This record gives sequence, structure tokens and C-alpha cells, in this order.
Amino acid sequence: MKKTAEKYESDLLSELLSEISPQEQEKTNKRMLLAARIDDAMKAKGWKKGDLAIAMNKQPSIITRWLSGTHNFESDTLFDIERVLNIRLVTLDDSPKEQVIRYHVVISEKVVTTEYSPYWCFIADKSVIDFYQGSKSHQIAVSSHN
Repeated sequence: MKKTAEKYESDLLSELLSEISPQEQEKTNKRMLLAARIDDAMKAKGWKKGDLAIAMNKQPSIITRWLSGTHNFESDTLFDIERVLNIRLVTLDDSPKEQVIRYHVVISEKVVTTEYSPYWCFIADKSVIDFYQGSKSHQIAVSSHN
């Protein structure tokens, strides 16, 4: 049976939370994200805390602290974690990222001609384009797929 978290309210807790600046909340959120990414990478490798502790030459209690989401990491520690888990936690490249946009283009033609053309083109989706000479009306539909 799965238990759901109960909402706990107290005046003291509300007062403490109201004293947290937006900057401190942002830092806390980022620490939580780091911990979540480390935990996800461990799960992807099938590792437990002890496995990461051995690979990092650290005590398991240190790994527990890292995964709490409250630890203030040193940059060297993050770089070591990246190397051991083969993940990216710190991005130093500010250059614009190349974005690949794929287009799906559908071209349909209505051909009015009395001439026969031996030039046929079969497309992967099994449609046929006949390269006739004569009057043509074109319809082009373009849709973007990322």
C-alpha cells in the first residue's frame, strides 16, 4: 500500500520558509537537481550508494550527504562525479547550441497532360511523383518535427 505525503503546517515552519530569499531558494533548487541527476546516473548504472562510494574512494555517508540535495559541492568533486558516472553536471560552454530542425514536406501535383513520361519517381512513403511536361498545380505542406 502506497502512502501519500501529508501536508504539514506550522507557524514556525511558515516563518522560517518566508525568511528564505529567492536567491537562496534558487541555490537550494539547483542543489536538489544535482542530487537528482547523480541519483539518476547511479540508477542507470545499477549502482547503490556503496558502489559510488567505492568508485569515488569516499565514505558511504558522504554519498548520502551528496544525495540529500543540501550539500554545497566543490567544483573538483562535481568534476570527479562526472568522470566516474560518465555524465555532465557542469556546463561551461556559453556558445549557442546548434538546433536541428527536421521538416516533413508533402508535395502533391495535379498534372494535366496528354503526353506520356517515362520518368517516375517513387518516394519512401510509396507516393509517386510523375515528371510530366504540361500544366501543373502545386500544393506544398510543411510541418516541423523536432
